[in-house]
Amino acid sequence: MENERIIERFGGVTKEEPLTTLNSDLVMANTQVMESKTPFFGYYNDGPQTETNAYLYFVLDGHHPFETVLRATHNVLKKVNYPFDATPGSTSMNTRTCQVIRVKQVKRYCQISHFQELYQKEGIRFKKYFATLKGEMVLIRLQKFFYLEPMGEGMYLDTAQKNVAYFTTPEYIDWDAFKDMTIKAKYETDLLFFDAATAFIFENRQIVNLVRIFKEDMSIDKLRPIRDRYLKLIKEK
Repeated sequence: MENERIIERFGGVTKEEPLTTLNSDLVMANTQVMESKTPFFGYYNDGPQTETNAYLYFVLDGHHPFETVLRATHNVLKKVNYPFDATPGSTSMNTRTCQVIRVKQVKRYCQISHFQELYQKEGIRFKKYFATLKGEMVLIRLQKFFYLEPMGEGMYLDTAQKNVAYFTTPEYIDWDAFKDMTIKAKYETDLLFFDAATAFIFENRQIVNLVRIFKEDMSIDKLRPIRDRYLKLIKEK
């Protein structure tokens, strides 16, 4: 029986990750694909080093409506023999902002060009190669659906992604201010080893501001002190 407590919402996430341009031998000719080997960089950069599944970012040419990317992904899923996850978004590098599709759960990198070809047949256009990145920090904004289990006190567990949870904030925090706030939050040594991002969902015709936290073996007991620290910093600023 499905958990009736789980709610589905649409919204977005803003985060920073180090991205590296993939070798041209692995991608369609003259296209830009980037890899994030540490998708929760704030945790894995500070904490124990464990193997993580890399995320891929297919860089698109021009603008593709959210619906177009979702329909294309739906059709591509029919043509591959295993499930994968694809999320529309954008990356900002210096003065260049590009639309991307973030792809997770690609089993073998030799399949990347095939994925691109399938998307191309669905009308998705890929940007020509333009930069070689080597672990450079890039601002990433994603548009996505959230599947959340409310846990009370404005806290949620992500039922679609292991070790991820959220809490509400009383106001919007821009990315630069949030980065500074996260550094201060980690001054509390008991709160070390977590990755943080800003997020939002649409609910009851309003925007609900959130902070997304990743931490191994996530639980509400681990989330609460992190939330309390952020809320204190917000109140003090």
